Amino acid sequence: MSGYIKRKIIHSVSGSREDTYDNVTVEEPLEIRIYYENNTYNVSVIMRTPVDDFALAAGFLFTEGIIKPENIIDIKYSEDAYVSERDNIVIVSVNSFNKQLVGNRNFYVNSSCGVCGKTNINDIFLKAGHLIGHANKINYNQLLRLPDIMTNKQEIFKNTGGVHAAAILDYSGNILSMGEDVGRHNAVDKAIGKMILNGIFRSPEAVLQVSGRAGFEIVQKAAMYGIPIVSSVSAPSSLAVELADEFNMTLVSFVRGKSFNVYTHPERIGLK
Repeated sequence: MSGYIKRKIIHSVSGSREDTYDNVTVEEPLEIRIYYENNTYNVSVIMRTPVDDFALAAGFLFTEGIIKPENIIDIKYSEDAYVSERDNIVIVSVNSFNKQLVGNRNFYVNSSCGVCGKTNINDIFLKAGHLIGHANKINYNQLLRLPDIMTNKQEIFKNTGGVHAAAILDYSGNILSMGEDVGRHNAVDKAIGKMILNGIFRSPEAVLQVSGRAGFEIVQKAAMYGIPIVSSVSAPSSLAVELADEFNMTLVSFVRGKSFNVYTHPERIGLK
């Protein structure tokens, strides 16, 4: 699926009427299940854009702390559901997983909320288990280029204007992985999930570039994967800043034109 559909609409300018068509981003539920030792566990239903579902499932389960990358045996669509529902149910076969985190989740997560499935504050403050170390610096000019580099690869956005994007890029501006979705946190999970499915379990020298604001859940997911720099074109939240500071991460926001704000650990940015 392309991630969007064509819809007949009425376009109006100053009260005029024109019958035409517009591309609309698809939003559908995805049920994620875990298969372990001949038992199936219902984990969550996520509202998402139906592109890169396997990467979304892998990234979601990992960034929520439910599985480790090496736990994944296989990912497939359900073969037992009705034909019309099969592409909306993903089963992840694993050799181990955190049953407690599955048991402590609410079942439904909408496309605008990355923490709605948690039932207590300890789940929200899920820790990555390590502080992110310092490595080389990224030049400030390169950092300023990242939003445009990502935007140029946003195929669904080009056709609809209705999705968020997240890209993992190296310090030279090469896109290592990217995701698009109606949900900003889903886009991050897709980008991280693609890395995991390609056998890359950590990314010590990379930037997570996101198309919107930098909320807590965005920084938390980056921390889980070990990404040292998070860059956003819009504002950060106070909790995102606190988490980035705690995990030794560099958080940069309002990356637009020739300027940006560095909120935590500026030592990774090569400034004049």
